[in-house]
Amino acid sequence: MNTRTLNAKMPNTPPNKVIKNLTESHSWIGIIISPLLFLIFWAGAVTLFYEEVKQWAVAPQFPVSMQQPAMPLQQIVEAKLAMYPFDYQEHLMVQMPSHYDPYYKVYLDLVREEGNEDDHGEVASLLVDSQSGKTVANKEDFFLGDFLYQLHYNLNLPAGTYIVGIISLFFFFALASGIFIHAKKLYRHFFQYRTDKNRRDKLLDLHNVVGVMTLPFTLMYALSGLVFNLAIVYQIAFVIFIYQGDQDSLFKDAGFTLFDEQRIEQPLDMTPAYKIIAETRQRDDFNISNVIFYNYGDEAAIIQIRGENLSHFSQNDEFFYRVKTGELLNKTDINNYNVFRKGREIIATLHFGDFAGVDVRILYFILSIAICVMIVAGNMLWLDKRSLQQNISARSIRFVRGLSVGGCGGLVLATAVAFLCERIIPASISMRSDVMVYAFVISLVATMLLAYRVDSKRRYLGQVIFATVAVLILTLLADWLMFSEQIILLWHDGFRAVVGVEVGIFLFIIVGIWAIKTLSSNNETRVAELTAEPALD
Repeated sequence: MNTRTLNAKMPNTPPNKVIKNLTESHSWIGIIISPLLFLIFWAGAVTLFYEEVKQWAVAPQFPVSMQQPAMPLQQIVEAKLAMYPFDYQEHLMVQMPSHYDPYYKVYLDLVREEGNEDDHGEVASLLVDSQSGKTVANKEDFFLGDFLYQLHYNLNLPAGTYIVGIISLFFFFALASGIFIHAKKLYRHFFQYRTDKNRRDKLLDLHNVVGVMTLPFTLMYALSGLVFNLAIVYQIAFVIFIYQGDQDSLFKDAGFTLFDEQRIEQPLDMTPAYKIIAETRQRDDFNISNVIFYNYGDEAAIIQIRGENLSHFSQNDEFFYRVKTGELLNKTDINNYNVFRKGREIIATLHFGDFAGVDVRILYFILSIAICVMIVAGNMLWLDKRSLQQNISARSIRFVRGLSVGGCGGLVLATAVAFLCERIIPASISMRSDVMVYAFVISLVATMLLAYRVDSKRRYLGQVIFATVAVLILTLLADWLMFSEQIILLWHDGFRAVVGVEVGIFLFIIVGIWAIKTLSSNNETRVAELTAEPALD
């Protein structure tokens, strides 16, 4: 008997058992982590354009007249210090304007309440017009970009960072198991998509093709997600076992400079600090992102300047100056950097697509959305397979359908609702960020609950996409009905991200309409197949 015949008669040989077990593990891990994995990739896809979304939300509300001369930074900062009870024992940070954002962001640590000196005090986060110096809003009032970004890396939960790290770990296993499962036909069936086969084969081909084509991208994200979200675990282990509890020594060896000098309570004119900042801003090869003041207004004052070195890939420079003497105390640049810190910056640059311009981020966005589609296809395959098994209860199927299909579709709809709320809620409402978050959560929960009561997954997805398209159309209409003049003015002043976000919304509407038509035609075909009479012999 030859080997081929033997294998045919022994389908449960050890290699087949391994593949079968891997397939079962891949399937269950995928369905368990799919809602959170979809959330991570979906929110990450949107926040690839974090700065553009922030400009879209804020700039039309408070347009900056670029024809006016800019107010000196020192005048702005000291005016804010006079208005708020700043704790001079703490630091003060200023985030600089950029070609995305025409505002200063001033962060002030306020004096702690009596009896709560050991707790971290309240922080005033001010959005300041760079021309007039007027505080136009609190930074947290426009929370859409930050909310979606936090969903991406910590799910807006207290222990969310660790949860995302664990999800990244399981995602890495799902990728590895998928490679082993399809190893033999990885290249032979690379672009196979069977349009003439049944619905399950089409979904399987879609899942596999997207999985193979995005493999380098997904591996990079799984590994970098592990580095970012579980780094605290390695840090604790290093502090305990290698550094004997000396956390400051760990940070120093990792390339993070710490200054803890106390105030000496001797007043100091801070003008030299602003001269250093002005000289640094004039450099063509350096882009300041933020400035941090320690011991402001005291002879022990130190300024920390952070920014991007435009002459090198993924190079963030950092300089510390003593204000009184102008002495350079410490620097981290291309000639003086730490391997650990440099490696982390490279990983961060790759993770966020923050290189080679907007083209790379558009490519990242397309790949991220493709992975979201792959997740939904995998969920539908699992539901189709389990619904045919007699030992699976209908209640279990409904639960998984609500959690996966309803959760994934609900996240898309909830994001559209959040965009609409960010646009139409007046800036004068103090709790506008909370209203936006509540609208997001209510939309998501309602979509998931409704998914428990429907029988057709495809028809329900079509309905969710239809609702999403309708909300996005309302968002575009609100944009131009409320802020048409401001948007045109921003475009002429060079702040074009607002229109860029609107173009992205419009393209998503087009794709949504195409998806609705595709799902509708597939549903009609499915109904025709089920109701067709059997052919006569």
